[in-house]
Amino acid sequence: MRPATLLITVVLTGGTACGSSEPRAKAPSESGAAAAQPADTKTARPLTHEECEQLGQTITETCRNNNTRSAVMEGWCSDVSTGVGTGSWVSDCEKHIRYVDAVCFANNDSVKGMMDCDSAVSR
Repeated sequence: MRPATLLITVVLTGGTACGSSEPRAKAPSESGAAAAQPADTKTARPLTHEECEQLGQTITETCRNNNTRSAVMEGWCSDVSTGVGTGSWVSDCEKHIRYVDAVCFANNDSVKGMMDCDSAVSR
């Protein structure tokens, strides 16, 4: 069979299968960990005051241990460190940073990665 004929056959066969009007079989009822889970509201919840303080300290420590010298990174670190000290960063954190954002911060051990997480926060 020529390649062009093979390609047409594959496309037509696939198109017929995709265009089928037969209803799809329902998945069997599952239980345990494989069962459908309710929407996870934990990921969207705002952080508590204590969680924000802890996150601020984690960021500050990462900034302190950073060996990269970049004006942008140093400026961001300085802003966070000052804000943690005065409480303004913690207050902003309580309003805007969600649990899912905190997971992003916690999974990054570089200032650049943390800055990316901060950029993704909905403010």
